[in-house]
This record gives sequence, structure tokens and C-alpha cells, in this order.
Amino acid sequence: MTSKIIHAGISELRRAFHAHRNAATKTSGITYYLLLFYAAECGLKSIYLKENNLQKTDLIQDQAMLSQYGHNLNTWVKQVNTYPNKIEEAPHFHIEDGSNLDISKAHQAWRYGVRIKEEDEQKLVKWLENLCNWIKGNI
Repeated sequence: MTSKIIHAGISELRRAFHAHRNAATKTSGITYYLLLFYAAECGLKSIYLKENNLQKTDLIQDQAMLSQYGHNLNTWVKQVNTYPNKIEEAPHFHIEDGSNLDISKAHQAWRYGVRIKEEDEQKLVKWLENLCNWIKGNI
């Protein structure tokens, strides 16, 4: 059985951004981090669609980009033309086994309860908060 991508439109992605971000403020810890991550992902994809005059993700010409870079927020940041270049890419982070991972794996660590080095996690969360604040003003 093959896995299909569920496609979403601009308004759905905007609603999801606001819903995840609002729900995040009512919780803490890894649940807060996870909801913030998904809010950022939805917001970036919504802005990408708007900038490219597309109504839905199935209209993105490079469908491989959706599946290959779906959770890589750094890639989506680069795809969004209005994002200020002065903000750096998301920091890498380390988990308990010493692996050095990029932002695309953060949602998995939080979803599965895998511990991230505390200093790294604080940097990731701050980056996500800054990104979501920017998205809110540009969505």
C-alpha cells in the first residue's frame, strides 16, 4: 500500500497555523514545541502557496518537494520569498545518543518523547517562536 500526501489549500493551512499556535499557548513542554513546529510548517506552506498564486498544495509543480522536504522548515523558509534573510536557519540539535540532527527531525523527537539536549532545545524553540511571530504578521 502506497502512502498518499493529503493536499491542503491556503485557507486550510492558515486555519491550521492559527489553531496549532493558539493550542500551543495553552500547554507546555514537548506538546508546546510540537504544536509550534506544526504551526510553523502550515504557516510557511500557506505563504508559499500565496506567493506562487496557488490555491492548493497539489498544484505545486515539484511534488517531490512536498514529500522530500515536507517537514524541513529550513527548506520552506528558503522557498518563501518574503522571509527576511537576516534570520538564520534553524539550529541543529543533539539527542541522547549524540546524533546531530536538523530541524526536519525535531517534530519526531518531540512526538516520540526523545530527549533533546536542553541547550539545543531552547534554541530550537526560540527559533520556532520567532518564525511563528513572523508568519503571523505575513499570513
